[in-house]
Amino acid sequence: MKHTDKRRIARAIRNAVPGLYEKGNLLAATPRGRVLRGIYLEGSSADPHGVYLSMFVQPLYVPATTIALSLGDRLGGGCKTWSADEAEAAAAIVREQGVPFFGPMTSPEDLASWSYLDDRPDEYGQEAKAYSLIAAERYIEGIRALRKLADSLRDDQDIPWVIKTRDRAEQLAALAESNPPAAHQLLAQWEAETVAALRLQDVP
Repeated sequence: MKHTDKRRIARAIRNAVPGLYEKGNLLAATPRGRVLRGIYLEGSSADPHGVYLSMFVQPLYVPATTIALSLGDRLGGGCKTWSADEAEAAAAIVREQGVPFFGPMTSPEDLASWSYLDDRPDEYGQEAKAYSLIAAERYIEGIRALRKLADSLRDDQDIPWVIKTRDRAEQLAALAESNPPAAHQLLAQWEAETVAALRLQDVP
């Protein structure tokens, strides 16, 4: 998709949803806080004239080097792309479906209580829930969730990302149990590293 066409879609969405900050393909809800949330415009190899619109929520205290769309969905369905001629329709679906999804998720406390994260089988969903529980000072639940996550990853001993995810969960659980302030410091460190990796310093 041409850059001007993508900007046309982004502009229509921002006009319909005040408070979105445009940064490249990202339309981030502001104020940003500890949770990145909003809309991501993805190019499509199948449709050079359209983009996917993904609504998402990403806790920044979960280490990441890319925008994570795991907590979210594509608006209009998985195969739906949006052309510049559909800019107003794209804006409408963001306002009607996207904002109710990501809008309320402004803090670790919100994520810790979010039913969307209940009983998720994927590692990222479990990570987001467990880390948010610790960040929200719900230590007993958070430690239990972290240890459950770590135990679920013990069968894959030779996959680097699995080892890293398990080790982080065990480290955070141990600190939350023995030294809660240190656990919060670790989450703050991971958050700062994620913000730097995603270049979000200028997102208000």
